[in-house]
Amino acid sequence: MSNLSKNFFIVAAIDFGTSYSGYAFSTKDDFKLNPLKINCKTWTGGNLQSLKTSTCVLFDKEKKFQHFGFDAEDKYSELGDEQHDSYFFKGFKMELFNQLQLTRDFELKDISGKKMLAMDVFSACIKFLKEDLLQNIKTSLNWATETDIRWVLTVPAIWNDVAKQFMREAAVKAGIAEEKMIIALEPEAASFCCRHLPMSAMNDGASFVPFQPNSKYLVFDAGGGTVDIAVHQAVFGGGIKEIYAANGGDWGGTYVDKAFGRFLEEIYGVDVIDEFKKEQPSDYMDIFR
Repeated sequence: MSNLSKNFFIVAAIDFGTSYSGYAFSTKDDFKLNPLKINCKTWTGGNLQSLKTSTCVLFDKEKKFQHFGFDAEDKYSELGDEQHDSYFFKGFKMELFNQLQLTRDFELKDISGKKMLAMDVFSACIKFLKEDLLQNIKTSLNWATETDIRWVLTVPAIWNDVAKQFMREAAVKAGIAEEKMIIALEPEAASFCCRHLPMSAMNDGASFVPFQPNSKYLVFDAGGGTVDIAVHQAVFGGGIKEIYAANGGDWGGTYVDKAFGRFLEEIYGVDVIDEFKKEQPSDYMDIFR
C-alpha cells in the first residue's frame, strides 16, 4: 500500500460478485461537488435491466475468452450440442472461500466438470470488466487516460488473506497496475457510501444525524455468496474504525436459488426440470435472474 500512486483524477471500482458483477466510476471533482454523482452501466439480460450483470463467463474449446455476464448466459444457451466443447463458469467466486492452500495452479470446474486454471478464469472476467469500464470512461470523459485512474476492487470482509491476494494477482494479470489499485472490503465500501445517502428521521422532535464521530453501527452485507457482518465506529475527519472483527459465512442469496431449484423439482419432478434445462436453457436462466 505504501507504493500506491496518489496521482489520479478518476476512481473506478469493480464489484466482482458471486451472483452479479458491475462497476462504477467518478471523478475527484464530481465527488467534491456531489459524492453521489456516480456513473454506472445498465446491463440488459432478457427482460431484465440492472446495474449489474450475471457473474458468468464463457470460453471456447481452446480456453479463449468469449463472453461475460448476461451475454455469456445467452450465448451458452444457444450453443446446443457445442456446449460440450465450451467452458461455462457460473457462481465460481465462492471457490476461493476458505481456501487456505490456494495456489496459482488451483483449478475450477465449469458446470459440466471441465477444468481451467482459476487464475485464468478470474483474470479474464476482471479484464473484461476493466476494458468495458475504460470504454465507458473514454465515452464520458474524452480527456481521460488509463494513467488518470485509481482502481478499486472489492472483496468480502470474511475472506482470508490468501483469497484477497489471489484477487489482487488476478487483477494485475488483467492489466491493472498494482500501484494504481486498492483492495477494499465490501462492508467498508458500503459504510462510506451510506454516509452520503440522504437520511432523515425524527426522534422526539429532533433530527437524526447518522455517523456522528464516536457513533457505532453495524453493517450487514448480504450478498450472493457471503453474508458479511461488520461493526464500525465513526471517527473525526470522516474515517471509520473497525471495533469488532468482521464475521459471517457462506450464507448468501445463492442458497435461496438452490432452494428454489429444489422446490421446482419437487413440484414437477427432476426429470422434467432436467429436460426443461436442456430444451429451453434460456428460459430456465431467466427464472433465476
